[in-house]
Formats: sequence, C-alpha cells, structure tokens
Amino acid sequence: MAEHVFPFPKSTMPKGGDFNNIDAPRTIHHRGADFAVAGGSPIKSATSGVVTTSKWNTVLGNVVVVKDPKNVYWGYCHLREAGVPIGTEVVAGVTVLGHVGNTGSASRGAHLHLTCSAEPEGYSHGKVVDPIAGLEKRIAAEKPAAAPKAAEKAPVAAKKA
Repeated sequence: MAEHVFPFPKSTMPKGGDFNNIDAPRTIHHRGADFAVAGGSPIKSATSGVVTTSKWNTVLGNVVVVKDPKNVYWGYCHLREAGVPIGTEVVAGVTVLGHVGNTGSASRGAHLHLTCSAEPEGYSHGKVVDPIAGLEKRIAAEKPAAAPKAAEKAPVAAKKA
C-alpha cells in the first residue's frame, strides 16, 4: 500500500490556493495548499504515519498533524472537528482524519488547507515547504519501477531454397 496519496484531486485546488501564491488576497504568503471541497467531505490522510497534534488553533481552526515515516509533518487545517486522538496510527488514503470545515479566523469558506514541514508546529509557524510538490515527489518515488522490456528477438535468417 502507498505511504502517500493526494487527499483530494488536484483539480479541486482553486486559483490562488496554491503554496506561497503572491497573487492570493492575503497580507502574508500562503503556507500550504487549499482544496476547495464541499463542507463535511471526509478527509483521508495523505500519508501513513502517526497523529502528533489534534487541537484548536485560533487562525487555522481545528488542526490534525500527521508525522510520516520520514519525520515530515503534514498539517490538515480548518477541519469541522479534530477528533483523531494523538498517537493514532493512520494509513494513507484510508484513515479519515476529520471532515472539511470552515473553522479558524483565516478561513473564508469550507476547504482543506494542507501544510508540509520538517517541524512539528510548522503548520502555524516555522519553515514550510510546498505540500503538493512534496506529495508528488513521494508518490513518484513509491511507484514500482517499470519492468524491463523483453529482449528483442534476433531476426531469423531466411532459409535458402
């Protein structure tokens, strides 16, 4: 089973919802990637790992953070609820972490705000990296290598009559 998956199709990312988009209507850079999905939609973990944070944040609302096997922290923000207990082991694409919500002072409508950081509190402060690029890199690395093509058969020499 894959260790990383996209929580929702990339096509659900609205213009201006991408990482560090300077055209977004904000006064600071965007610290994650947004997925515009109907409120209440279940959010499945994008990575296998362990829940390290499950709490309320004034700006980001209900937040769940999962630490993956490479010690990268994936933050899921603006959730309707943060009901996954700390220490819960999660499976990418299987475990539901919560539901899409509109919580926290930075939210302007139901969506998932996904962050990626080497720091446990990176979802709210500290150094973050582009979660989409991070997922794409990890998913590509997890794909099995293509089987080598069968050796071309040598042409058979025509028999002389």
